[in-house]
Amino acid sequence: MIINGQCLCGAVRFHGTPVPQRGVGVCHCGQCRRWGGGGPFMAVRMEGGVTFDADETLVWYRSSDAGERGFCGKCGSSLFWRALGAGNDVAINVSTLPEDHGQQIFEHIWVDDQPGWYDFADARPRKTAAECLGGD
Repeated sequence: MIINGQCLCGAVRFHGTPVPQRGVGVCHCGQCRRWGGGGPFMAVRMEGGVTFDADETLVWYRSSDAGERGFCGKCGSSLFWRALGAGNDVAINVSTLPEDHGQQIFEHIWVDDQPGWYDFADARPRKTAAECLGGD
């Protein structure tokens, strides 16, 4: 199933096929929360990455030694996170997809950075920063 996504103004448009049995990953790290306006970054991945239909206003910001974040330079929508050198293999902001995308939460990451003022009620797996980085 091919899913189309876009930024708020439509200047960045893309499509892809969601990775089977993966769903939505929820990142609670401080960078994702600042970038996303206070809440976690909820992302999906596409098999083989995304194909861009329009990306003239897509801007990449190197946010750490490990990755960069893509946003629309026209409307400011937070769109993607990717590891450095990953090309079109991006974590896609689930809010850029149609509401009927069919994906469910499959895991939470960097949960030790999650603030106490929000909580998710699901019972999906949760990983600390150390577990995400392969330390535990």
